[in-house]
Amino acid sequence: MKCYLCGSSSLVQLTNQLRNGPGVVMFCSTCGLGMLEKKLSNTKEYYDKNYRKTHGPTINKVSSYKENFESYVNCQNQRIELLRPWLTGESSLLEVGCSTGHFLYNVKNLVGEVVGVDYDSGAADYASEICDCKTFGCGLDETDLGLESFDVVCAIQTMEHVEDPIGFVNLLGKYLKPNGILYIEVPNLYDPLLSVFLAPRYSNFYFHEAHILYFTTDSLLNVLKCAGFNGSVYFLQDYNFINALHWVLTGLPQPSCHEGLSSPEITTVSNIPYELHSDLKELLSSFDKNYKQLLAKYKVTDNIGFVGKRG
Repeated sequence: MKCYLCGSSSLVQLTNQLRNGPGVVMFCSTCGLGMLEKKLSNTKEYYDKNYRKTHGPTINKVSSYKENFESYVNCQNQRIELLRPWLTGESSLLEVGCSTGHFLYNVKNLVGEVVGVDYDSGAADYASEICDCKTFGCGLDETDLGLESFDVVCAIQTMEHVEDPIGFVNLLGKYLKPNGILYIEVPNLYDPLLSVFLAPRYSNFYFHEAHILYFTTDSLLNVLKCAGFNGSVYFLQDYNFINALHWVLTGLPQPSCHEGLSSPEITTVSNIPYELHSDLKELLSSFDKNYKQLLAKYKVTDNIGFVGKRG
């Protein structure tokens, strides 16, 4: 096996155990890229028919499209604020890998037009209905969308699923207007539960068969540079500090991503004074905000975002 970016065969093994079984992920220290050794055989069929059977917001449960949408729709503020300078009433926005439309739903009233594309045709149909917008349940190159027709093109938590990220970014770029903005977001290989906190069992949860590539800041920027894009990286932390504590103390994920993505809460007795409950809630919220800012400062958030232009 050789590095996708630099061709080096001097790779180190990060793990031999994935979330749902055995599997090897190798790492190139030269490029900062992690790579799954064995790839999916039929990508379109897998995401259209099988992905949601084993990957969803609730552990050990096949979630409906509605449940998937509701789990993530209220967790998009960071992305919206990052892109807000380019979101106007005249803007057209394309999201590739739109899933059930949780991001499109938040951005649709800030721009003139939103369009979604996803291999999961059922998810794309749900997104179309809930967002009242056009979507396609196929690959981007299979749509009838016009080239150079969008002001903003987004791929959020999508590029880690593709075998050829440089080719993928080149394809996205074809649909951007000449001065359009590209937003790419991927999981960070320096996730705090891998690089900061002692939670050894998290590794087997983090690595899984659907994520072909694992990015650091360097490898993400390298891919974008190879595809002709320049821009800046941003560090976004979705999961709250309670989620990290849960992993450290139990070695297990929370039952649903909702707990980790929501405002942090600790169960209290039912008869505590309202004022005390309110002050505790404010304290937890303030601490969580500072926690996420600290992770971003040291570049160890769970996600990395890129905003840039071609050239």
